[in-house]
Amino acid sequence: MVTSNVDASVPTGSGPDAITFRLAKLREALAAGRSRMSCLRRWSEFIRERDGHRCVDCHSQQRLSAHHICRKSLFGAAQFDTGNGITLCRECHKEVHVGFNGRPDRSLPVDAQGGEKLALMERLYSILVDDAVERGLLCEDFYYISDEVLDSLKRMQGYDVSACFPGSRLEQAYLTLAETEWQVRRALAKANGFDLDSGPLLPGGMMIVFDNDHGRPQQSVVVQGYSPRWQTSDEPDSKE
Repeated sequence: MVTSNVDASVPTGSGPDAITFRLAKLREALAAGRSRMSCLRRWSEFIRERDGHRCVDCHSQQRLSAHHICRKSLFGAAQFDTGNGITLCRECHKEVHVGFNGRPDRSLPVDAQGGEKLALMERLYSILVDDAVERGLLCEDFYYISDEVLDSLKRMQGYDVSACFPGSRLEQAYLTLAETEWQVRRALAKANGFDLDSGPLLPGGMMIVFDNDHGRPQQSVVVQGYSPRWQTSDEPDSKE
């Protein structure tokens, strides 16, 4: 957990102005080429400010820290992404680090050591999307995830990087991890004798399988029922 002294120049109150201030400080540190620890400190300050200085999971305001949802030891590009952080209290933070917490062995399949916890990553991205929408803060600056990270998540799930997932970048990270792995879907389809549509099957969607003239399954069509939750505006909602 990274701590720092309170900056007297920070706008009072936890709102868009204070969040934007912390974001500017993070960007200044990155642009100036400051040390990794200095930039991580600024990143942590931004995440906690954006999340209203409370645990996004249980809403406790005690012993808070900024947690990297996608471990920076797995994807270095994710360490300063604003959409890859979530504020957690001490107890919730301990839970996400139970088990293997070392540097991953990249020669093994993803999460073979139990350190990535893909289902937990999906859940944290999901509750962060919900929190951003409920507070009227969902915008790409406050919840940014790089193309490199999004493409890596797609490859982890067996999808081509060109596969289209809707919504903001944060929402795309959640939806990618919410997908059943492509290899598993393809194997199930093959076992039942039909070709599989290459697109993702998003939450709320359905797959319709058409039989051929002999009554055997032949072709599938995915019908999407998911509505993206992102705001069309580039600016956060200023309502308190």
